[in-house]
Amino acid sequence: MPLPTLVASAAVAASAALGASFPAPVPAPPTEAQAPVFSVGEEWDFEFTNALDPGQNSRYTQKVVGVANGQTSLAIGGGRSGSLILDESANIVRSGSASYSPSDQKLSFPLSVGKSWSASYVYATGSWKTQCDREAKVVAIERVETEAGAFDAFKIEEKTLWQSNDLYGGRGVSRETDWYAPAVGRIVKQEYQDLPTKGPATTTRFQLTHHVPAPR
Repeated sequence: MPLPTLVASAAVAASAALGASFPAPVPAPPTEAQAPVFSVGEEWDFEFTNALDPGQNSRYTQKVVGVANGQTSLAIGGGRSGSLILDESANIVRSGSASYSPSDQKLSFPLSVGKSWSASYVYATGSWKTQCDREAKVVAIERVETEAGAFDAFKIEEKTLWQSNDLYGGRGVSRETDWYAPAVGRIVKQEYQDLPTKGPATTTRFQLTHHVPAPR
C-alpha cells in the first residue's frame, strides 16, 4: 500500500478510536425560552409539601384534556382532584373554584436572564378576594435536580405584596423562587414562603416527579 494511503488509513482509525472514547457532546442550555405549546394527553406529576401543615402534603397529576382559544384545560388527579386552566403563557387562570384575574402571571415570555416584569392580579375564591402585586426577575439559568430528572431551567425570583378584603384586613408579602424548564413547558421546582403581618409564616415546596409527553 502506498505511504500516503497508509498514513490516511492510520489517521482515520485514530480519529475513530478517539471519537469512541468520549461521550456525545451535551447540548448547551437554552439562552431564551418561548411560551410552551401543549397537546391533549401530556401529563405531569408533582410532589407538594407544606412545612406548616403536613396534612396538605400530596402527590398529584395534571393532564391536558383540552386546548382551545389560547387556554389549556387540565384535569387534576392522584392525591388531589379538580381542574386547572392555564393561559397561553402557562399561567394559572382558574384552579377549581378559585380564579386569578387576569392570571397569576408567574411567567412572562420570552424568558431570558436579566428580564424582569411587574404584574397585578386579583385572587378570588367565594367572597374572599386578594389584591396581589408581583415583581419578578429571571436571575440565572441553572441545572436543577428533581425526582423526574435534571433540567436546564430559568431561575425566577419573585416578591408579591398582597392584601385581602377579609374582616381582619389580612396582608403580607410572599417570596418564591421558580425554576421553569423549557423541556417540559412547566415550572419543575418551586420554593415559596408567605409572611403575613398576622399569623405564622408558611413555607411550601413542590417539584416535578414525572413527565409524560403527549401521544404522537
